[in-house]
Amino acid sequence: MKVFLKFGKSYLFLASFLISAIGLTAETYPNKPIRLIVPFEAGGTSDTTARTMAQKLEKRLKTTIVVENKPGANGAIATAFVARSPADGYTLLHTTPAFIINPLLNKKLGYDVFKDFAPITNLAMGTGYVMVVNAALPVKNLQEFINYAKTNKISYSSPGVGNALHLASAQFTEYTGLNALHIPYKGTSPALLAVASGEVDFMILPPTIVHSFIATGKVRPVAFTDSQRSPDFPNLPTMQESGLKELNIAGTWLGWFAPAKTPQPIIQQIAQEIKNVLQDPEMNEFLTTSGFRPDGRNPSDFDKFVKSESKRIEAVLKNVTLNE
Repeated sequence: MKVFLKFGKSYLFLASFLISAIGLTAETYPNKPIRLIVPFEAGGTSDTTARTMAQKLEKRLKTTIVVENKPGANGAIATAFVARSPADGYTLLHTTPAFIINPLLNKKLGYDVFKDFAPITNLAMGTGYVMVVNAALPVKNLQEFINYAKTNKISYSSPGVGNALHLASAQFTEYTGLNALHIPYKGTSPALLAVASGEVDFMILPPTIVHSFIATGKVRPVAFTDSQRSPDFPNLPTMQESGLKELNIAGTWLGWFAPAKTPQPIIQQIAQEIKNVLQDPEMNEFLTTSGFRPDGRNPSDFDKFVKSESKRIEAVLKNVTLNE
């Protein structure tokens, strides 16, 4: 009986300690700055949305959020860095569909997106992409560009091999049967500048950073990829309106992840605070004018979404050729 009581007290103490530890984690987080890792260059769509969210979120979490850009390998360098980071909630990843495209193209990344990460939430869904062409080309709409491309050598830019924008352009050229050379750049900004300067002929990208280029006539918009017109470009026809009836190019998304085994109370806390920020009218307007619909789904639903996206993109990749 004494032995039983001795062990009983030990187990009771251990259980109390674990419960206290879990409560302490939730109550004291965060107690130091958080690092938010962005896999792409400063100034691009992913970076600007990450920084805007970080500025809003740090007020709610009452701590500093340091945004760090770690571009390279279509986001794989930054993703690997976060996978190897401590699972304490102080190193987070802000990423795009590149997160799941990379492992579909490269089986030797050194990390598993479904085992080495804990999904937090999706900030927003892209409403679609804008297709822009060099302003000097003798075309004013999508059909004129397609006709031009059939008799001329054309090229397009993207932020790198295998990213979502590369995939979008590859879908377009595959569907239309155009032979186009892909030229990758180190980021969205230099890829867009390449269109404006005439280094390449076209690019498909989110509306976020292209507004000023269109307004100043540096590039010419010819189509929007969503089934409905963009609120930012109401006079711009969709690809379906332009004759590509069966072409469906989904927009991007902006997800947050933590290293696997990050305590669930922390995951839930971050997800809830992001959801709260997304209800802020200023943040809502920023995302809407950037071509996004605010999301903020819970971690469980986001996990299901990522897995379904992986299957969808895998099916798309079977029907397109991603040349370098």
